[in-house]
Order: sequence, then C-alpha cells, then structure tokens
Amino acid sequence: MKIQIDCYGFEATSEHFQKRKLEAFLIKNDAGIVYACFGTGEKRAIHRIDKDPDGCVRVMWAYGKWDEAEDLDYVPINETIMIERED
Repeated sequence: MKIQIDCYGFEATSEHFQKRKLEAFLIKNDAGIVYACFGTGEKRAIHRIDKDPDGCVRVMWAYGKWDEAEDLDYVPINETIMIERED
C-alpha cells in the first residue's frame, strides 16, 4: 500500500503533515551540493540544496537511504511523494 509523505517524512494522516519543521540530523557537502537528512531510520527524508543552470538556489527532497543520497530522485521541496508503507 502506498502512503503520501511530506518533505520531513510525515504521513498525510499525521498531525504534523506539512506543519512541523525539523532540524537536520546529518549534513554533507558533495562537490557544492548540500544534502541534509531528518531522522535516523534506514530510509528517511533527505533534502538537497544546489543551483539550477541559471545559478538560482533550489531546494529539493527525496525519501531513501542516506548512503544513496546522491542517486535518489528529488522533487521540489513543497511537493509530497507517495512511498510504499514499511510495516
């Protein structure tokens, strides 16, 4: 079953969905691209901050494993995504 989550990993049924802001748990810089994760689970919300081809700073996010952050499929920060529920 798929569920909808926000950029911090909160499910659509959570009282915190698109309302609560968290502090980053880990941050790394890889060739000018900054990655920040929220939480300690095997899979977690990961934010990516970089520059688009015009030099504008953009903030994107994905849900996945921290050690695979560079290879995840990112969406704009204000979009939600659907993931498989992990029970």
